[in-house]
Amino acid sequence: MARTGRYHGGLVFLGNEEGVLDRFSRIVTATLEDYGHAVERQTLLSDREARIVSSQFLVKLTLETNIDGDSHIRRMDETAGLNRRGHQVKQYNRNRLVVSMMPVSDMIDDKDVTELMLVVMLYRMVDLYTSELIEWLDPNVRLTVEQFLGAFSNVSPRRVRGPQQVFFDHGDRFAPIDETAPDLAMRYDMIMGRKAHEGEIGLVELTEQEALALAFRSEPRPDEYDGLSSEESAQNDIRRLASWGMTGCLAFVSAPIAVSLAAVNLIRGEDFRLNTQVLSLTAALVFMQSSGMLTSVISLLPI
Repeated sequence: MARTGRYHGGLVFLGNEEGVLDRFSRIVTATLEDYGHAVERQTLLSDREARIVSSQFLVKLTLETNIDGDSHIRRMDETAGLNRRGHQVKQYNRNRLVVSMMPVSDMIDDKDVTELMLVVMLYRMVDLYTSELIEWLDPNVRLTVEQFLGAFSNVSPRRVRGPQQVFFDHGDRFAPIDETAPDLAMRYDMIMGRKAHEGEIGLVELTEQEALALAFRSEPRPDEYDGLSSEESAQNDIRRLASWGMTGCLAFVSAPIAVSLAAVNLIRGEDFRLNTQVLSLTAALVFMQSSGMLTSVISLLPI
């Protein structure tokens, strides 16, 4: 690495320089987003320079182009008069792309993950153009395509999944709990420097003082909380008391209906609306019967 806090990557490739920098910028942007770094800005400063800014990285792309003449083999073939049809182009563009990744802070930079992102970027760039050499972490360290692919054979663009593949991979976004729990426990032990509960597995045994304090506590158990505030709890108590009051009033009007309603309140819980409806309907029927209206209505029915 040329300097601390900067990750260098280079690519020497053959091809037309038109639109090359834009394609490489898209590769860098896609790689950053695949690893969870939202790209805030992607700017083409010129035909030779581009800049990609994310929340944690600044990536600078520099393109160097020179006209490389005929190779040594081509010149020997032309001198000997051989393979004239095989050499269709006498001159070609030999380009060099420099990728500089700079984290915004060394404190939050993970070297392994950053180097992995740089590897994936170069992999995708190699697939895009015919490449000759790859510069890895230092301009003086130049690898051929075969050496680079052999050194990082376990990483390829196809192994890096996009956001859609991550979210919709057979509907499983997270690993099962049984597989994740042991790993989390090991990480906790490494961070804290000791094992949880002194390495004991199973139910936690309470001392006599803890059991006594738990038995005489004033607050309810966690499973006894109903999630209601103090005002809502007070209103709920008032509605329950009013329901039993209406049941008592109904006993003076119709005792059988009052007994049935009391049984419903005990089994299903106090329902203020049901008690109100039953009391209103029963009072209306008693009033109609006492006034003779119910008898008149029944006489009009074709029974």
